[in-house]
Formats: sequence, C-alpha cells, structure tokens
Amino acid sequence: MKTIKLITPVFLLIMLFAGNAEPQTIKSNFETGKKAFYSDDFETANKMFSGILNMESKDFDVCFYKGLIYYIYFDYEKSAAELTNALTLKKTAEVFFNRALAYEKLEKYDNALKDYSDALNIDKKFIDAYFNRASLYQQLRQTDKAIKDYGRVIKLNPKDDIAYYNRGLLYEELGNKEKAIVDFEKAISIDKIWKTELTKKINQLKN
Repeated sequence: MKTIKLITPVFLLIMLFAGNAEPQTIKSNFETGKKAFYSDDFETANKMFSGILNMESKDFDVCFYKGLIYYIYFDYEKSAAELTNALTLKKTAEVFFNRALAYEKLEKYDNALKDYSDALNIDKKFIDAYFNRASLYQQLRQTDKAIKDYGRVIKLNPKDDIAYYNRGLLYEELGNKEKAIVDFEKAISIDKIWKTELTKKINQLKN
C-alpha cells in the first residue's frame, strides 16, 4: 500500500573554506558519503562523513551538514542538536524542516509540528513541509488540520496521488463518502497503481 511519502532533505549548495585547507564543497562530500552509505560502502561513507564531523561547529554550513549526517546514522538526538546550532546562526526553512524530521523520529511531535510550521512561515510553497505536517496531523488524529494541509499540497501539486489517497482516507473516516470517492478516483487517474485497491473501496462506499 503506497501511503508514505519518502522525503529527501533539501540540501544547500554552499562552499566551505576550512582553515588553510584547499576549498572544498561540503555538499559534494556529503552527497558522496550518503550515496556510499546507502550502497553499503561504509568505508567511503565514513571517510566522507568524518571529515565533516571533525570540523568545529562554529559555522552554519558545518552544523547543518553534521545534522544531516547524524540523521543518516540514526542518531536523532545529535541531529536535532546540530540543527539547533545551525538555527542559532541562520534560520532557514530547510533547517527547520530537517530538524522536524529528527523530532518525529524522537517522537517529539509538538516540536516537529512547530518546526514544520516555522519552515512554512519562511517558505509558503514548501510542499514537503505541508505534506509531512499533514501526515503527522493524520497520525495524531487531528483530522481537520490534516485535510487542510493535504489540500495545500494538492493546490501546489495537483498530481500528488498520495495526498489525494490520504485525504480520501480521512474523508472516509469522517463519513463523507462523496468527497472520499472523488479523491480516490483522482488518485487512480494519476497513478494506476491504486486501481485495484481503490476501485474496491469506491464500490464499497457506493453501496
């Protein structure tokens, strides 16, 4: 069942000059390390990541990428801490968004919701923040808020079949069969992967 959207964090293109060392692109090292990590090439990943982790957390870029690395390493406490350090230096939608991801993993849901909202206060079109906030509202049974946020996702991206699917589920839970059917039919029209599951559900709602 395709109900969860996997979010790839938004990364900044920033050049870092570390001491008297040659200029290097932290993003390039991070991306190389991330690719190696998910390809089970842990030696290369650790080599790329350790160079960043060994830097002092006095620079926004260093703090930001440390936070992303700790998230990949499943150390969500350190991830949130480094991203908090980054926010003391510069407040960006990307940092709030990524810290919200860490807070969700730590089950600090109120903090996560606040960070998604802060990200959206900076960037009103941050579609992933709307989607994740909607999903968290859905998880917390705050149905009306979830429906509203899925609506914002759909307004920004009318081809988001998962948003239609999830909103349809919420309408179904509320007993609003007509709106649920409309959303399910829209999801099918966007991606036929839903056809078997949702055609059955639509027929049940019509009977």
